[in-house]
Amino acid sequence: MEPDRIARLTEMQRKCLRLVYAHLSSKEIAPRLGVEPGTVDQYLKAAMRTLGVSDRRAAARLLAAHEDAAAQPLVYQSPDLADEAETATFGTSTGGRQEAVSGAMREDQATFQLLPTPRDPLPLPLPIGGRKPNDLSAGRRLAWIVVLILLIALSFGIFIAGLEALSRLGRTLG
Repeated sequence: MEPDRIARLTEMQRKCLRLVYAHLSSKEIAPRLGVEPGTVDQYLKAAMRTLGVSDRRAAARLLAAHEDAAAQPLVYQSPDLADEAETATFGTSTGGRQEAVSGAMREDQATFQLLPTPRDPLPLPLPIGGRKPNDLSAGRRLAWIVVLILLIALSFGIFIAGLEALSRLGRTLG
């Protein structure tokens, strides 16, 4: 009866459960899926009702066990035959979007591994892309202050140079 229950899960419920299996909270899951944390909780509650469990981690373990059993076993390949620079493509077990990952991985990692989010060297100090307004470190805040001071000084210099050019043009015409 368990496969019947798992088959009734929606794709968003499956995504939420996979991220719960990766030990993420609702607040961490929400920006990845482009929804609010309350919406994630609703997906998880519906999935828990469908699977007949009272714990979100238990529901995630059930889905992971089902998807591990449904996945094909890996075939051993001698390291002498594998090219280290070769890129392997792994897809989600439900046929979703595929991700390219280099290097060797175990089957359960390929199914549930989260790709790291790229880090900006100097991210914008704005609450965009699921970020909080005050999540910059002290060093990055200081770097932004210096950048803004330099931009203001440069803009002011250009403005003064423009006024100077206009005053010279006015004197030559007048």
